[in-house]
Amino acid sequence: MTACLHDTGRDNIFIGGFMCSGKTSVGSELARRLGWTFTDTDRVIEERAGMTVPEIFSVLGEPAFRRYEFAAVAGALEGSRQVVSLGGGALVNEELRGMVLSRAKLVILDVRPETVLSRAEKQKGARPLLDGGNVRALMIRRRPAYAHCHIRVATDEFPVSSVTDKILEDLYGTAALWSVESPFPGLTGRDRSPAAAGRPSSPSWCREPSEPAHPQGILPRR
Repeated sequence: MTACLHDTGRDNIFIGGFMCSGKTSVGSELARRLGWTFTDTDRVIEERAGMTVPEIFSVLGEPAFRRYEFAAVAGALEGSRQVVSLGGGALVNEELRGMVLSRAKLVILDVRPETVLSRAEKQKGARPLLDGGNVRALMIRRRPAYAHCHIRVATDEFPVSSVTDKILEDLYGTAALWSVESPFPGLTGRDRSPAAAGRPSSPSWCREPSEPAHPQGILPRR
């Protein structure tokens, strides 16, 4: 069961979920709509390590990667008005997960195993922990890491724009102010907010729906 958490009071949105769930694409689009900064922690890690994520796994090993990851996520939590895309395994670390949940709004993107496999097929070698066809087993092991969040959205059959709309609706009650077709006139950056648009600033996402919101065939809440 997904826990519905209270507002953190911080203007940071972290995007978590399994590999190939669309965290980077959705996160960058969400940041663009809000006029906020976008950060991909995997890219931060690569810049600091001077090598790609697959190279870090191959040369330094997963423990070294996780140390880089902890530092990258902890650093991102110090910022404000940003959308941060997390690596698929970042929330497995219980301490790091607690930090994110208490200091940011956490969005989990759900995805089915077959969708992951289909998307990963186009990125062979770029996902070290997916090599060997262990997707389903890894998803089961990571299920507890994704069990708590502020917002949960399925991504399998929806375009990036629709997933972004859903997140904005859950956060602010509407996506219209940030729609691609009708951006709110005259407001950018810090001014592009519910308060600036004359809407209440308190989010509407802290409630547990009585029935699952996902369409038939979409990965259900756990």
